[in-house]
Amino acid sequence: MKTPTHPERTETRSTPAAKVSIRIGKRTTFDASVTTAGLLSVGALVSGILLSSAVIVAAAGRKAPRRPLALPDHTKTEG
Repeated sequence: MKTPTHPERTETRSTPAAKVSIRIGKRTTFDASVTTAGLLSVGALVSGILLSSAVIVAAAGRKAPRRPLALPDHTKTEG
């Protein structure tokens, strides 16, 4: 059986979805470009980080009953 090919899916776009250029001073310039897939992956990473940090903050804010981890030495009986 022959596998169908989809050339429109395998093509890589030459035009980026977003471009940014930052200039600092007279000599330094930073150029960056991101494709649509890159923007989606960055969005997924940021949302995952924000959701996980919200869970950590919520867990840290809870007041749990405090119990000693071990009995103090003076209460142990020697036999």
